[in-house]
Amino acid sequence: MVANSDIATSDDAIVIDRMHRVFAAQQKAFLDDGEPDLKTRLDRIDRIIAMTLKNADRFTEATHADYGSRNPELGKATDVVGLVDGLKADKRAVAGFMRGERRASAFPLGLLGGRSRIHYEPLGVVGNISPWNFPVNLSFAMLGAAFGAGNRVMIKPSDQTPLTSEAIADAVAEYFDETELAAFAGGLDLAVEFPKLPFDHLMFTGSPVLAKVICAEAAKNLTPVTLELGGKSPVIVGKTAGMDEAARRIMWGKCINGGQVCLAPDYGFIPAGSESGFVEAASRVVTGMFPTMVGNDTYVNFVNQRHYERVLGYLDDAREKGAQVIEVNPGNEEFPAEARKMPITFVLNPTDDMVIAQEEIFGPVFLIRTYSELDEAIDYINSRPKPLALYYFGDDDKEWRSILDRTSSGGAVRNDVVVHYMQHDLPFGGVGNSGTGRYHGIEGFKRFSNPRGVYEQSNIAAKALRMALNFPLKDLHKKIVKAKLR
Repeated sequence: MVANSDIATSDDAIVIDRMHRVFAAQQKAFLDDGEPDLKTRLDRIDRIIAMTLKNADRFTEATHADYGSRNPELGKATDVVGLVDGLKADKRAVAGFMRGERRASAFPLGLLGGRSRIHYEPLGVVGNISPWNFPVNLSFAMLGAAFGAGNRVMIKPSDQTPLTSEAIADAVAEYFDETELAAFAGGLDLAVEFPKLPFDHLMFTGSPVLAKVICAEAAKNLTPVTLELGGKSPVIVGKTAGMDEAARRIMWGKCINGGQVCLAPDYGFIPAGSESGFVEAASRVVTGMFPTMVGNDTYVNFVNQRHYERVLGYLDDAREKGAQVIEVNPGNEEFPAEARKMPITFVLNPTDDMVIAQEEIFGPVFLIRTYSELDEAIDYINSRPKPLALYYFGDDDKEWRSILDRTSSGGAVRNDVVVHYMQHDLPFGGVGNSGTGRYHGIEGFKRFSNPRGVYEQSNIAAKALRMALNFPLKDLHKKIVKAKLR
């Protein structure tokens, strides 16, 4: 095994050949076996839970090796514990979701025995292209919904975390027949080929730039897609907020996984005149969490050199254009390039011509803007692409209501950040540039189902329907003839 993303092309060719064979086998098995019953669906979710728990050490150690510095215990908290909790929540709900929904039948057919309902049937074979930032969680989290809805699934984990991807593929092969679930570890050639398969549904978690490529390939097969993307998620710190507590919670969300989280707060609006107080409070929080950073595995580094240099370039551009850049370096350490780490950094009052103000940061950098009136913050947010999440800190109910009414985002949280992902009964996803489609809860089950409209006719209702259609049509014909003669 090699700890880089350049897996040999020849190996990819072998995996690609297997991928096509597995896809055909899953299609055939789905059609031959028909819809799985409740017992089968629950068994598949149970096996994902058992597989995750058995391989927790291997998964998190592999991700640590892929990153170079990512505490396995942190990995267990983010990639394993949260994943299992969500799968258990999905499992508890499957039986209820499978019952479908009753719908009203046209009057008076419903009174005469006709019945309308929605039957949620599985789509078939679902593909999942998962990212590198939470490679285990985001490879498997959608399975609660996809398996609950009765589908077969193929997973293509990220080539940026190759050791983790291999661990995922090995674990899946041990617990599942490949006609139920299969995972494919490989490099760029595999990544290019995977979305070309004519899936019944394709899910992608990643950047908007790559999402356009995925959608272009999916469109060739008219494959419907779920896109879980990112963007620049804003925080509004209201004038009624406690600054110390707001700083503590914002920095917690900013520091998870070294800021490499699609839900991480990207920039904040602070009341004018309070920005220095916020920076001081946030700096104390960071110092308490990370007295040292370079040799500290709990302070996660960038996944690779490219992403490290990308964010360094953003900061260089901001400095050149006059931004005030403040680093929090509690241990007064040197940050060598090979460590792929940088201190928590604040960029105050960035201008729109700075690259860092335009692109999602995905690193330990937080932009700080100021406002005098709430309208300034709302107008700015509305001038940008719709974010995956919007966060508000404050005790003003009217202000919170105004923010919800006048902005749009995939999700919204008051007095915290990120934690709505952990609420498994809430739908999770983006809107516009931050994604399309939802998973978690009933919305996830429906996303991976076909809502099949079913009407069951009765003999009495059928006779009544035809009588009702017959007589008015004769009258209508007479009216048309008279109209033409006038």
